[in-house]
Amino acid sequence: MGLNRRRVVQLGTAATVGTLLPRVGAAAADQNDTFEQEFANTINQLRTAFSELGFIEAEPLSLASGVDDYNGGLRHDFDQSALPSGEYVIQPLARVADVDEKSRADVLPLFHEVGCHPADADGEATTRLMMQVLTQSFGLDPSRIAFVTVPQADDMRPVLDALGLPFTEKVLLRDKAEALAARDASGFFFPDPFGDEYLVTMGVYYRLGGTDEAAPTAYPPSDNWTEIGEVVIGGQAAPLGISIGAERLTYARTGQYPTWDQRLGALFSRIEDEGAEPPGLAAFR
Repeated sequence: MGLNRRRVVQLGTAATVGTLLPRVGAAAADQNDTFEQEFANTINQLRTAFSELGFIEAEPLSLASGVDDYNGGLRHDFDQSALPSGEYVIQPLARVADVDEKSRADVLPLFHEVGCHPADADGEATTRLMMQVLTQSFGLDPSRIAFVTVPQADDMRPVLDALGLPFTEKVLLRDKAEALAARDASGFFFPDPFGDEYLVTMGVYYRLGGTDEAAPTAYPPSDNWTEIGEVVIGGQAAPLGISIGAERLTYARTGQYPTWDQRLGALFSRIEDEGAEPPGLAAFR
């Protein structure tokens, strides 16, 4: 990409990053500015929605996880086991593997996951909560929502049917053994990436563009779909809850997204503010 990312990280500040990043056309700059405005609106709406539902905002953890042998020492998910019931968190994250997918509009070097744990929730309660936030608080079109999960989610058939999201039309079921082996959270999520205990999840996808398919027909889904969150519906490894990608939700809601390069500055700046240098940062340079 013509820029020495190591030099950017060494020089550090957001202002310096802005002067070193390649010049982009006015359309790209406008696109980024529009997205960040919409992203701020999404965050404000999420805070309002969770507050009205009785949740208390928790402080996010540092982006540097301190576990250098997983994801290069960058935090990959909000801490499922540490977030108390009745609270939500807006957690900044980065995944080294995303560098290989940076050509996708919905993949960014720095993103935010909003996670919450309702008190004493079961799978039906978390499913209803997710749909309430997406369709009522944000007005997403239910006809564009679909799910990717595993056969253990069959218990969610009644609640999805009652919500007008017919299980037979809206759910793509993955093979259990395949999903367990993949450890990619679409069906099973491992709160401890090195552990064996998992949660059963439903990945929530939103259809973009002009296609009319009710749900993905194969995994991974085509580019017509973006995953905007996960519903935890079972398991003992951590409290049940939901998680929503704030940037993905903004993308689904508005069709706006920033450029990869323009979000790099925010990643480098946040890490510098934390006074950390996780080894995985090298992949983003």
